[in-house]
Amino acid sequence: MVMILFRTSPKPWMHRIALDASPKPWMHRRNSFFLEVTVEVRSTVLTALFAALISAGAYIAIPIGPVPLTLQSFFILSAGILGGRRIGVSSVVIYLLAGALGLPVFSGGTGSIAHFFGPTGGYLLAAVPAAYTAGLLAEWGIRRQRHLHELKPHLMRGVILKTVMTAAGGLAGTVIIYLIGVPWLKIVLNLEWSSAVKIGVFPFLVGDGIKLIAAIALGSTFSDRVYDFLSNGAAHEPA
Repeated sequence: MVMILFRTSPKPWMHRIALDASPKPWMHRRNSFFLEVTVEVRSTVLTALFAALISAGAYIAIPIGPVPLTLQSFFILSAGILGGRRIGVSSVVIYLLAGALGLPVFSGGTGSIAHFFGPTGGYLLAAVPAAYTAGLLAEWGIRRQRHLHELKPHLMRGVILKTVMTAAGGLAGTVIIYLIGVPWLKIVLNLEWSSAVKIGVFPFLVGDGIKLIAAIALGSTFSDRVYDFLSNGAAHEPA
């Protein structure tokens, strides 16, 4: 039996199939579009969640004077530390707008724009820069941690830096709330500085200290997971 082997050269239609199988620019654009949509959806979900938690924190209130002790500051700091400055600020703004429109989301289950002109108005308005500052420092810490981990994965320096920046963000946010809330309280109630500090600071130091520690612990433990949830950090701006 004689076997005859024919050498076949690639046909033009084979080249066309190979070209058709290669990724097209529109495919990259489509993938990029779906990635952006996914990031926005996840960011929106977290924003709504934190806005709801801040609202729920207002219902857990201990009336100790003109300014009640609530869990709002804990959720405000957590929104910034876990979600970053964008999600933190957005969730606080949504919460404040809901209260201004009359929804019962402020302390004691009340809601009215009049709250912004009352004794607690400064504390409410301070929530925006507090969430932004906490988120800004926490974001920087987690980005630096990941950068250091890529360089030297075996070192704990990045984890320590992230924890320190998370604590700095939470502490700075708490200080901002006092710096804006106490002068507002003094002006509205026409108090002396000593009385304003006695009413607007001293009763809250222990409770705010506990809430601050809890927010720092929560952020140090879960910030990496939230960062990955937001499409591997795509929702965060690069350093």
